[in-house]
Amino acid sequence: MSDPSAIAGFLLIGAGLALIGMLIVGIARLAAHRLAPSIVVEYLPPRGGSIVEHGLAVRADRRVLTAAIIDLTVRGKARLLTVRGGRRPVAFQVAPGAQLTAEEHDLIRALQPEQLRGRRERRYLRALRAVGIVVGSAEEAPGVIFFRGRGAFRWHRSRNLPKFLDRARSRLAADGWTRPRANSVHLVLLSLLFLAALVTGLVLILGAIMNDEWIGAVVVLVDIAVLFGVLMLAPPPLLRFTDQGVELRRQLSGLRAYIGMAEQDRLRMLQSPQGALRTSAGGLTPGGVALGLQSRPTAGDPVAQSALDRYVLTERLLPYAILFGQEGTWAREFEHLGGAADTAHNLRSLGSTLQGVIAVLQALVIIVQVLRVIGAVASLFGRD
Repeated sequence: MSDPSAIAGFLLIGAGLALIGMLIVGIARLAAHRLAPSIVVEYLPPRGGSIVEHGLAVRADRRVLTAAIIDLTVRGKARLLTVRGGRRPVAFQVAPGAQLTAEEHDLIRALQPEQLRGRRERRYLRALRAVGIVVGSAEEAPGVIFFRGRGAFRWHRSRNLPKFLDRARSRLAADGWTRPRANSVHLVLLSLLFLAALVTGLVLILGAIMNDEWIGAVVVLVDIAVLFGVLMLAPPPLLRFTDQGVELRRQLSGLRAYIGMAEQDRLRMLQSPQGALRTSAGGLTPGGVALGLQSRPTAGDPVAQSALDRYVLTERLLPYAILFGQEGTWAREFEHLGGAADTAHNLRSLGSTLQGVIAVLQALVIIVQVLRVIGAVASLFGRD
């Protein structure tokens, strides 16, 4: 029978290691999510970079895909296909003739194989029927990509989405926003902690089994599993920013401040000389031009035109509200201004699905990092 004091000791050691791991994770997450406040409030996104690059710049990795897809929809390049209730399919369809950027094409290729044959095609056609699209072959319904349901190609996604995000990070470095190497100190420390616990734990488990102390072996195994769970909470490698990148983050911080304002404060800003989207004569200010508003007023009076311009601005900022975790209140304001009533439902369906996808991919990245550290340590011992 196992010694209660020994079991208690194993539990205390496991709890201590988990607390050390949580401390490392906590410090890393604080560093990852820190975005210094901006003195200037910005109501337009920065001109340089894409929504994906901006998301990586604010280290909102888990929200990047959701923001990118919503950005496609608000620009009229795609539409969401969701079915209410439970674990129903979630997909989006690229609009026919949409002018996609190279990055957007890259994203679509990372989400779904370009060629569907045999079993894959049959599964895809069944998934299309679930969202109300009945066709005879995959070629007849181009541009429909599933995130959840039978038509979601998870294996393809798990192999290609990390490469897509890595290419986006490489562009940030090539454009001078970030330094070439990310900061992975927290992952190295966690990997070494896990490696030490794993090696020691395996020795203890082997000894417990040889002495027929099965409860002790189970307790040690639980300790190792808990520490591995703590490891999965760690953020990915932290990008290191140049002066140009720091300025980009400052502008995004100003945009976050605008989205977080009370509605009346935002309205006053848009009515101020510095923040107006149109001149008193109805022409566009530089801000209105940057937003892409119609050069000529399309409403019958200035008040109605102001509401229409606010609608366009609110819609364009919806992807950024997702990056900053403010999509709930922003979607409600969008509906208040006349936006689609099912926007909030689509955001919930898409957000929960894609954030789960990225969480799994980040876990795989961390596992790869652990294996690299283990390999490096093993090679050091192998030289001796």
